[in-house]
Formats: sequence, structure tokens, C-alpha cells
Amino acid sequence: MRIKRFVDNLPFYGYEPLVVTVKSKDNVITADDSNVFRASQFTFDAVALPDVLVRKLWDKCGFDSNFRLFERLLLFPDNAVGFVPSAVSKSLEVYKNHGYDLIYVTCKPFSTALAGVLLKKKLKLPLVLDFRDPYALDYHEKVPSYYSVMRKYMEKLVLKYTDYLITNTKGGEQLYKDRYKELNISVINNGFDFRSNCPELKNDKMIISHAGHLYGMKRDPDRLFAAMAKMQGCKILFRSIGDTYKGIMQKAKFFGIEDKVEIIGNLPHEQALAHIYQSDVLFLSQLPHVDRYFSVSIANKSFEYLETGKPVIADLPEGDNAELFRSYSSNSYVITDKDPEKVYLALRDLYGKWQSNSLKPKVNPEFIAKFNGRTLTGMLSDVFNSILGKNAL
Repeated sequence: MRIKRFVDNLPFYGYEPLVVTVKSKDNVITADDSNVFRASQFTFDAVALPDVLVRKLWDKCGFDSNFRLFERLLLFPDNAVGFVPSAVSKSLEVYKNHGYDLIYVTCKPFSTALAGVLLKKKLKLPLVLDFRDPYALDYHEKVPSYYSVMRKYMEKLVLKYTDYLITNTKGGEQLYKDRYKELNISVINNGFDFRSNCPELKNDKMIISHAGHLYGMKRDPDRLFAAMAKMQGCKILFRSIGDTYKGIMQKAKFFGIEDKVEIIGNLPHEQALAHIYQSDVLFLSQLPHVDRYFSVSIANKSFEYLETGKPVIADLPEGDNAELFRSYSSNSYVITDKDPEKVYLALRDLYGKWQSNSLKPKVNPEFIAKFNGRTLTGMLSDVFNSILGKNAL
């Protein structure tokens, strides 16, 4: 959504985006695809067989079978590396036929940054990289030491040729400023695209919705489910939108609340938003509470949650995401420690407000002004202007 937001709004600032992306019938960039050029991606399915065989042999020898030698070496820096040759070729073709002044690349996958560097060296154009997540400085992803060294080298190489780096959180910006002191870096957060004007409603149950994936329960609803179990006589329904992972219902059965959990499954974005608008409370989880530490990431759904003004139970670590809710949501409950009682107290308080019909959305005007798609794209155009030596349009 971040890239589509920029593509849709850049013309308002005098820029015509030409998009090179992977061939995929499911990947919609704009309603009008006349400025979209698709390149094929070579997939390395043959890597899977030797990788599995080596891992089984490794396992039998008593070593860690998660070594993933072939996958990590042949699919480096990631499994999208097969897109790089065709992306470069297609981009050179677009340059020959249309011309462009600047190369903007979004990561991840990090492989696209390699394509950007190759284009910069060939065309002598400025390169802007947009890191939606840290790459070598991603401390949440645990990788072997040899692979960490490989990634640090690759990141350093790519950033050597980068004219400007964009991150989507302040924490991410600080990580890279500390490491790459000479690099031009700034933050452009993710945001929202549509104003919902959510109606005030009264459901027959207090509906708590979570939108998006729980990533195999890495975003764990344990503490919320435990709180719901303590309120068995209450009319509460947890609705999972966009995640059909069977572990959700298994966990609900463990807590004895399977009748209070509903799995909607994957939906188009607009339909998922419609469910959010019809909810009373929204739920956000980031990292398991047993592995709770500072995070520089902000879940994309946070901005769509905040746009509605609905109260959010935000069960997450200290960091950028927690600070976003503290700054722009006066009716949300930000829980950053390991005390499960705080989730229960938040749920009990919300239920009391729901019963008394005082659970109302509270939209923050400052948030709406700062994080809408048009404003954020204006920040991107300012970066382009500074690189190309243009005055603000």
C-alpha cells in the first residue's frame, strides 16, 4: 500500500512515476497500469531439493538442521534475487523509451536494492532507497553469524552507492544514522489512504477485531484470550480478519473461549477495512510478551487503526509503535510490559464503557493531517526535489 500511495499521489507534486515491478496478476499498483512495466522473476525451485537433503544429513549427524546452506548461499541476499536481471533489463528498456531522472527503490526484498545500484552505475542517475524494514540491522531476525556478516557486507556495499536513504520509523532512521554517518537519511512513515467516517454503532456483542496476519502466532493473542476467559459471562467476540492460521482456534479452545472467536479469513483490503469499521475495539500485538524488548517497527495496520479513532488494545514492546499510539490515541491502551493483568484491566474497562454506550471513536486531527497519503507523498517529493536541485513545487 505504501508504494501505491506514492504512485497515486506523486503527480500532484509534478512527478510522473514509471513503475517496474514483478509480473503478477494479483499485484495491483494503480488503477491505470499504463505507467507500470512488469518484469519476470526467475525462481530457484531447484535449490529446494539439495537444501532439504543437506539439512536431513546435517540432522542425522547431530547438527542444527536449520543450517539452510543452499538457500542462504544461492538465494542471497534473498529469494527474490532471480528478479534482479530482468528488473535491470526492463528498467533500461523503460529508460530508452521514456527516460527518467531518478531511481527510487523500495525494500524489502533487499534484492531490488541490487537492481537499483546496477542501474545507477549504468545510467549515472541518483538512487533513493526506501527501507520498509531494516536489513542487516534487523535485530529481530535471528540468523547464523556467517550469514549476518554476509548481509552486513551487502548492505554496506549497496548504501555506498545510495544518494538518499528513507526509513519508515524514527527508530530505523537512528539505527542507520549511527552506522552510516555520512549518508543522507530521513523518515517517511507509513500512513493511511482513505477517510472512513466510521459510524457510531452498537453491536449485540463487543467486537474486538485483529486485521492482518499473526505470522504463525508470533503476534500472540495469548494475554487477550486469557483476559476474555476471565470474563466468560460477558458478550465479547474476537474476530480475526485475514489470518486463517489454525493455531488461533486451538488457542481459543485452550482458554475455553472457542465460542467467542470468529475467523473471517483473507479478504480484499477494502472488505477487511469494512470489518474494522464495524468493530467496537481493535487489537494489535507485536512480538511475543515472553520475548519483549524495544522495537523500531510500526505495524502498517496501526495507521489504519488510528484513522478510525477506535480504541485499541496495543500489546507490544516499547518503541516506535507504542509511541505512535501514546501520541495520537487518547482512548487506546498501550501495554508494553509482561504483566498480563493489565490486558485484563484494559478489557474490563472497555467492556464497561461498551455496556454504558460510552465507547466512542476519538479521531485525532493532528494524526489525520500528518499521516494521510497526500502529505506523506509530499515528503517524498521534497526528497526528490533536494536531490534533483528543484525548488519545492
